[in-house]
Amino acid sequence: MKNLFVLPVLVFGLLVATQGINAQEIASTDTTEITTPVQEKYIDLAVENLPQKVIDAVAKDFAGATIEKAGAKEDASEFMLVLKQGEKTMEVYCDADGNWIKK
Repeated sequence: MKNLFVLPVLVFGLLVATQGINAQEIASTDTTEITTPVQEKYIDLAVENLPQKVIDAVAKDFAGATIEKAGAKEDASEFMLVLKQGEKTMEVYCDADGNWIKK
């Protein structure tokens, strides 16, 4: 009768002990960093309010393209443009001096 009581207590003790070991291993070896991309906010901007350097850059590098939509960062340091060239629509980024930015 004594063995019937000792065996379940022993099994329960081993179960609890192994759970604690697993939890410690996961906590100590888990060094994965999760990064989420920060979406940049652009404020809608009328095409006629774009800096002349940006308009000139579009005319020079995307001949025949029209600016369908424009957006700017709050500090106007960067612009997002939606260009349409024939059937192709593309989204491009540039700084205030008309230099293209790859994203």
